[in-house]
Amino acid sequence: MKTLRFLFAMVAAKCAALGLRLLGRNATYLPGLIAVKLAPDFIGHLKKPETLICVTGTNGKTTTSNFITSVLKSTGKRVTNNSFGSNVQAGVAAALLLNANLFGKPKNDVAVIEVDERSSLKIYPYITPDYIVINNIMRDSLKRNAHTEFISFILNSAIPKESTLILNADDIICSHLAPQCEKRIYFGMDAEKPDHTEGMAAKDIVYCPACGGRLVAEYIRYNHIGRVKCERCGYGTPDRDFTVTAIDRENGTFTVNGEDYKLVNDNIVNVFNFCGAIALLTTLGVTHAEIVKAFETAEIVKTRFVSEALGGGRSLTMILSKGQNPVAVSRVFSYVSKCEGDDKCLLVMVDDKADNTNNVENTCWLYDLDYRPLLDKGIGQIIFAGKRCYEHQLRCAMTGIPAAKTAFVPEVAGSVNAIDLDRFKDIYLLYDNYLLDDARREEKALKGRCGA
Repeated sequence: MKTLRFLFAMVAAKCAALGLRLLGRNATYLPGLIAVKLAPDFIGHLKKPETLICVTGTNGKTTTSNFITSVLKSTGKRVTNNSFGSNVQAGVAAALLLNANLFGKPKNDVAVIEVDERSSLKIYPYITPDYIVINNIMRDSLKRNAHTEFISFILNSAIPKESTLILNADDIICSHLAPQCEKRIYFGMDAEKPDHTEGMAAKDIVYCPACGGRLVAEYIRYNHIGRVKCERCGYGTPDRDFTVTAIDRENGTFTVNGEDYKLVNDNIVNVFNFCGAIALLTTLGVTHAEIVKAFETAEIVKTRFVSEALGGGRSLTMILSKGQNPVAVSRVFSYVSKCEGDDKCLLVMVDDKADNTNNVENTCWLYDLDYRPLLDKGIGQIIFAGKRCYEHQLRCAMTGIPAAKTAFVPEVAGSVNAIDLDRFKDIYLLYDNYLLDDARREEKALKGRCGA
């Protein structure tokens, strides 16, 4: 029987959601915050939809959960998700709340919930997902997520043993999570196997967590992502159930288990994300034809990646680059360096503007960041904008990036004015999570300069 506290929390949260909608605002966080403040076990009292899917991991949660949601909707399923809200406890509560009637019964068939790794201890004790997709476990902000062993401990402690896990086999940390779960499905990539065993200078795992022996790599794509095995006990990368066997950039397709899909974005990180989504959807019984059809209209969320023409033969590509996350930013640097073109300009707006109020941010993450891709000869100008620009200047000097092709602008506002539009046609704007509004302002100013 539901408690009076839960019923009171439900009414209060529903009223808050109604009030926010009447004011024309999204009710994606505050109602959930009210609910869990009034009843900490609020989520546990809500009846779950027929199928509950959670998506977690360091990078790629939003891309993966949004795609899964769009595919399920295209097959006629009624789906609840938190794509426009928060992935912490209050955001998850708000999403499930909006899916429930006043008595806590679900309105939709399926819920696809993005879950922050660190919030798992406040969410999974109250819900048992049917499936949990985990894309990767990598170093993130030291202040928020400390170390991969810390995040692994949280996930291992929180994940229910009854859940089926969809795991990135090529991430040896991710693939061995939650040993209490017997139902495990692995995805990964064979296509474009590197011929080297060195990734970034900074690695998240070097020694075997089982016996302490050294992990030996068959190859490394980046950071610790690749195929590895302990030379002493055999602990290593598991066999995959779903494998990307080919990436055809010319024809815009990639192949998983012999089936072709549209290549929405050729960044290796996103190919992994889509393979994980395919693994989950196939396991749910969605047909290949239904997934292929959904891929035809799929795109990366525009707040994370968008490319457009500016006129005069110029183009602008805007890419989210998660600040204080050295692996994520390194991958963006690498991606841009491999894009076609010999006249590329990068405007890097990766700052801790939103995170430096009444505190001092530790900038050591910049020394884990791999600047070597910026040595690419096709990149002719690199502009670092924001208060941390001189930290970037030091790192560029340490990496050997020629000073002649760099510029350092202490203010983000107006930083596009430093772009040499006479020389450079392919412009990339890399912006932090918390600088989206600033990025859009600079985008508008750049279009004004280009007459677009």
